[in-house]
Amino acid sequence: MATTPADVRVSPLPTATAPLAESDAVRLKQVKEQILAAGDLPTLPLIALQVSRLASNPLTGMSEIVRIIRNDPSLTAKILRVANSAFYGMPRRIESLNMALVVLGMRELNNLVTCITVLKTFPAVPGSQHFDRRAFWEHSAGCGEIARVIATRLHLRLHGVEFTAGLLHDVGKIVFEQHMHKDFMDAVNLGSEERLTSVDAERRVMGVDHAEIGSWLSEVWSLPPSIVEAIRYHHQPAHAPEHSPLTAVVRLADLFTRMLLDRNRRPDLNEELVRDPAWDILAKQNPEIISLDVVRFAEELEENIERAREFIRLASD
Repeated sequence: MATTPADVRVSPLPTATAPLAESDAVRLKQVKEQILAAGDLPTLPLIALQVSRLASNPLTGMSEIVRIIRNDPSLTAKILRVANSAFYGMPRRIESLNMALVVLGMRELNNLVTCITVLKTFPAVPGSQHFDRRAFWEHSAGCGEIARVIATRLHLRLHGVEFTAGLLHDVGKIVFEQHMHKDFMDAVNLGSEERLTSVDAERRVMGVDHAEIGSWLSEVWSLPPSIVEAIRYHHQPAHAPEHSPLTAVVRLADLFTRMLLDRNRRPDLNEELVRDPAWDILAKQNPEIISLDVVRFAEELEENIERAREFIRLASD
């Protein structure tokens, strides 16, 4: 198994088969209780939960989903705006929800509803110099878009959830920023000062990390288990018990996105990616990744970053 390079090495996290150490479990419980006690835990709108439930039922008719979405004119308008944008690049204009459902498919429309409602729940507005939500969502959407490209390039059957998993992989950071602001800012500053990963810094300051909290929130939201697992283990995809390919795709997409948005990291791109455990996981799924020209592939992904920015603009305005 390849080792993780020093600048992306993370503290060991428990696997699904190895339970949390007692002290870690206690601290995680304390943090959850602290967040819940603060009130206003973000919840997905009922419409997103209804659409998700219907989309997962093979007996659902298209008219049922259209009827629910039409109850929210703002959501309907955003779906049509995104569907007709360069993000999808459709050859003809999509005039209605019915047409969007036929062209995009039920699963993709469900992903779109989830992403738009999450952005509404956590508005993409500029924040402090340490945590700018618009920059956060640009990175997250970039990760989702690149995850989609990687899955397509490697012919992986991930059932269309890779964009949503990528978009939400760091959602625990927003929960920290919103409910444990001072501690989170201390972790951000510690990571910057000592060149620690976000996971290492968060665990040193708060005893838990954003992957744990993000996966907890995604469970509260009743998101698919594959997405919950990808969020939980995106820093350690080899520990993902059932959905390691999706988790590995999100991991590599995260690394690609960080390097594309930070040109100072690009010289180390090839070495950092091929030494990451996610690379080994995906090589087992499709050996073609071994012959991938990483630097050239990264250059090809530049336009996907722009598409991600466009998605955030259209879905959140």
